Amino acid sequence: MIKNYLPFLLLFLIFQIGNSQILKKQTLASQGSSHVVFANNRSYFIQESIGQASIINTFSANNHNLRQGFLQPVSASVFFKGSNASIKALVFPNPFLNQVEIRFDEPIIDVFNLVVYDVLGRIIISREYNPIQSITLDLFNVSTGSYFLKIQMRSKVLNAKIIKR
Repeated sequence: MIKNYLPFLLLFLIFQIGNSQILKKQTLASQGSSHVVFANNRSYFIQESIGQASIINTFSANNHNLRQGFLQPVSASVFFKGSNASIKALVFPNPFLNQVEIRFDEPIIDVFNLVVYDVLGRIIISREYNPIQSITLDLFNVSTGSYFLKIQMRSKVLNAKIIKR
């Protein structure tokens, strides 16, 4: 009796194995690009993907998130984990007479804030700058002494002590 069903069973198994090897409609590639775009005094990180065939959606419930789509967000805590969150720059001359020049060692891609404090913590200068690789800061109107320079771009910070002679 089993011999009668054996050809049908073999035919069914061959059909299932053969059908499982058919490529379904899907995209298995990492094609696309990402860009930082600066517009209206803000920077935007844009990611593009080739082959996205469906609507991207996010569902959240009970502190769990389910996301559909190729491009998944990166947690900021993971993104900056293990990296130095300081801005690398050269601040010179120090001590200075009237001007301090700041040259960044890394690409500046976002708006950043520059603040100069005196030793009592009072704000002497507070400015916002668009992305730029060097700044010449005029400090001819401040008196002789020590000052603290702080530059902040998102979570990255540069702290420096400058001295006017």
